[in-house]
Amino acid sequence: MSDLAKPMISEDGFKLQESLDKIKHIIIVLSGKGGVGKSTVSANLAATLSMRGYQVGLMDVDITGPNIPKMFGIEDEGLDVQGEKLIPVSVPPSMKIMSMAFLLQTRDTPVLWRGPVKMTAIRQFIEDVRWGDLDYLVIDMPPGTGDEALSIVQLIPKADGIIIVTTPQEVSLLDARKSVTFSAQSQIPIIGWWRT
Repeated sequence: MSDLAKPMISEDGFKLQESLDKIKHIIIVLSGKGGVGKSTVSANLAATLSMRGYQVGLMDVDITGPNIPKMFGIEDEGLDVQGEKLIPVSVPPSMKIMSMAFLLQTRDTPVLWRGPVKMTAIRQFIEDVRWGDLDYLVIDMPPGTGDEALSIVQLIPKADGIIIVTTPQEVSLLDARKSVTFSAQSQIPIIGWWRT
């Protein structure tokens, strides 16, 4: 196992594993740069799986620029708490969504966090959210291969695969190739390539 893919050990490793054990398949949607349609691909993939009868979670880990709630028209929703767990927002027919957008005071509130705080938040999105039994968890990543991407591959080293989203422009393809290298180093296979 490469250093990149070494699992992160949380304060309560059992808590993390308990959540992951209830999820059959995990798909990471990644792009080298912003504005290429990654969140649109994530939303459409999760919605399609849900409409086909699967239990689906959609986790928006773009901490500083969460867009998934807007795409589903649920940006004004709040999160409920049961015990020590956050309850993700439900979208028919069988989808659950978690996003930083649900935790902001207003839509225009910026998230001014450094890397370690982002990493903690992402771990809590897995550990402290009541996802329940899922057939698929789709993870919508922020652009690039920085803190959030590293956190995910360390927390979930056995993800089923990565879908890379790009546009035909050379700048986008250049950044997408970095995502390919990231996939190889994290030892998570590329299962799709989407050019918008």
